[in-house]
Amino acid sequence: MKNLLIGLFVLGLTSLGFSQNTNIEIEELNLDDVAISNTNFNYLEKVQDIALPVSVTSLENDASVFNVRGLPEFDGRKDPFRVTFKGNKGHIIADYDRYGKIVKSSERYDNIALPVDLVKAVLIQYPKSTFLKVAYSVDYEDSKSVEKFYKVQISKDGKIRDLKIKPGGILNNALAKSSKK
Repeated sequence: MKNLLIGLFVLGLTSLGFSQNTNIEIEELNLDDVAISNTNFNYLEKVQDIALPVSVTSLENDASVFNVRGLPEFDGRKDPFRVTFKGNKGHIIADYDRYGKIVKSSERYDNIALPVDLVKAVLIQYPKSTFLKVAYSVDYEDSKSVEKFYKVQISKDGKIRDLKIKPGGILNNALAKSSKK
């Protein structure tokens, strides 16, 4: 019995020794450099905000990574090429140049959640109001500053008021108007 165990032990060690084949040479393989870039990073940097809902940022991300040059209709012309992106809460109309860069866009989103700081700003100025509608618009042009604003409709005591609010919480009272329900 002792000889059988020693024999199995030696057989096991020899089989492990042959599994380590050291005669194989490893070749080094050089790959070409790959550059990953987003030509529309400037667009995303200007239009996106941490307080925006996922439905907005998701559609903006889709527009920024879209390969307009891969479309069969795209002919590389000097004039901007217009593409419309539609989401469940809004849309983006984006103009791309011949290199696939967004040079201009117009965005509109309806019935989205108003950021908490803007809700507070509205309720400070118009206490006990009810929010009826919220629309968010962005006008982007590559060489200009971006214009972002919310159009909010509130109600209080049977009166409806339309407000235009900039993302910083600045209410534009000049555009505020009242009407009875």
